[in-house]
Amino acid sequence: MIKKLSALILIFFIFVMALYFNQFIMIYLFEGIYHFFNIRNNDPLVMTSSNLVYNFITEILLLILALFLLKKFNYTKYIKTSSKSIIKTFLFMALSLTFTKYILDIFKIYNIFLLTDFKNIIASWNKVDYIVAISQMILFILVALTEEYLYRVTLYFKISEILNLKSNVLKIVFSIILTNILFSIAHYPIRHYNISTLFEIFILGIYFSYLFLRTGNIYLACMMHFYYDLPILSTIDIRYHHYREIISLIISIMLIESYYMIKHYYLRLFSRYEQS
Repeated sequence: MIKKLSALILIFFIFVMALYFNQFIMIYLFEGIYHFFNIRNNDPLVMTSSNLVYNFITEILLLILALFLLKKFNYTKYIKTSSKSIIKTFLFMALSLTFTKYILDIFKIYNIFLLTDFKNIIASWNKVDYIVAISQMILFILVALTEEYLYRVTLYFKISEILNLKSNVLKIVFSIILTNILFSIAHYPIRHYNISTLFEIFILGIYFSYLFLRTGNIYLACMMHFYYDLPILSTIDIRYHHYREIISLIISIMLIESYYMIKHYYLRLFSRYEQS
């Protein structure tokens, strides 16, 4: 068990370092293109567009890798969805956002939808700004899909298979913790986050794992992952994002647990009714 787990972690770190060096390779590649075509690489538009291009290339390649691993390890059954699960996902998102906004309004904390901030930003946008914003939103969707496929499904189930523990609860707990330690570490080489930020990513990773394992719907975790990435487009104080994240996290957990509690008592009541 230890040997297999060590080998998996070693492969993971090689993968993270490959991502790290890929960033440098892409930067130097674009530097060469700028020099060849005599393009000013300090131009904000050129820098933004080149960042988007190599980010898209990286994420598409990672998504292909994630899908390959899912198929190789026979985990594709965990990413299948239905119209019922899609409806549940959007209903959950709508309820979660509505209740979170209501709580923020009660305590006079910044609006969850960041309407004032976005209106002020959008008012000064030109066509290029709209294209960049839409492109970034599509990129966030790719990031959410890729990372949830890789970490919440592939890595989690592979670690769970390797761990030889008698207690199923301990196996789940250790698999979640180890998966999300690796998830938070993977963000460091690219973003250079500090320890407190990495801890926040670790907690969010556990939350995404909870969403997937509790509901069996990976796209619910993807949607919330996208939702937590979205404020990157905004320029408001990061403290408001923290309030929004904490409150929406608590609200969403309460909604899910309330749903399963009502479902449990309803089924028990229905069973008694049939027996009578």
